[in-house]
Amino acid sequence: MIGVFQRWVRAGGTAGAARGQRAKSGVGQPHRPGRWRLLVAVVSAAAVVAVPAAASAANNSGINSGASGVPVRDFDAITTANQNNVWKHLALIQDRYVIFNDNGIIEGPGRIREKWPFLPADFHRDLDDASVHFSGPGFRWRYTFTKGTSAIIFEDSGIVAGPLLQVQDYDGIASFNNPGQFLPVTYFAVRGSQFVTFANLPGPAVNTPLSSIPGLPEQFTHDLDDVSVEVENGSLKMSFYRDNQRFILQNGRFVPDIGDLLMKWPFLLNFRLP
Repeated sequence: MIGVFQRWVRAGGTAGAARGQRAKSGVGQPHRPGRWRLLVAVVSAAAVVAVPAAASAANNSGINSGASGVPVRDFDAITTANQNNVWKHLALIQDRYVIFNDNGIIEGPGRIREKWPFLPADFHRDLDDASVHFSGPGFRWRYTFTKGTSAIIFEDSGIVAGPLLQVQDYDGIASFNNPGQFLPVTYFAVRGSQFVTFANLPGPAVNTPLSSIPGLPEQFTHDLDDVSVEVENGSLKMSFYRDNQRFILQNGRFVPDIGDLLMKWPFLLNFRLP
């Protein structure tokens, strides 16, 4: 699947998009701050993505206002699991988690340390990234959490591996099951303006420009908060998160959806309030 992924990306060539690099939080430090505000407008089946002129300076508060004007916290991490073509999401902010789908909250909000008390204390709050894939029948979730250059793999029953020392810290990480099998999985990780795919943690350094992904707007080719990748209907469906915005891509084409996350998931307002 990694080879297929790389060939799919190369087929689109490079878009010559601008690149950026940023520092990330280390273990025991607060989660990386929020960055620039984006405005995503969906017109028919096309997306118009723009950065308002007033947002030319970085926003270091980690708090952004959606289209509604309500200030909310950016997610520290967000990831997706595709269960029979129904997406379930796990989101983390500070020391809390919530599991939900587009219809509402399934579990939480709750404290990370209370749901997974076996995790080391460093992984109880201010996490950088999270990913979920399935490890067996019945859609058993296997999680990967990262913080700085540390990563840990676990299930609800306990730790599977780690903490592991990574080559570098990532801005976002996703893991997905290859069609018809539970293992091995494929990881997709981003940092700055580049990404890398791999099969096992600890992962390598990023090595391929995000701008080489066909159909990805320039605003989502650098400084992302998180990413998520799932296989749906035989092809990769990728979500790119930045501040309060999400852009979904499949087969090099924008997937029409509500880009403003507060409008998409209004039931998470209390979870995201500063």
